[in-house]
Amino acid sequence: MQISNAKRWLELCEKQAQLIDNLSQTFPERIEHHEKLSGRWRQVAEHLSHEEFESMAKLK
Repeated sequence: MQISNAKRWLELCEKQAQLIDNLSQTFPERIEHHEKLSGRWRQVAEHLSHEEFESMAKLK
């Protein structure tokens, strides 16, 4: 991933996670599924963050 896009992808992942978390207010019976799905989006963000860090380290 290009470093210039990493920040935007991190923002998008967090927005997706928040959107899914908010669905639990409307559909409380699905809260377990929402937590798993939003957690996956946060894992993607963590992975992207780690990839960006590695890319930055290579540039130094």
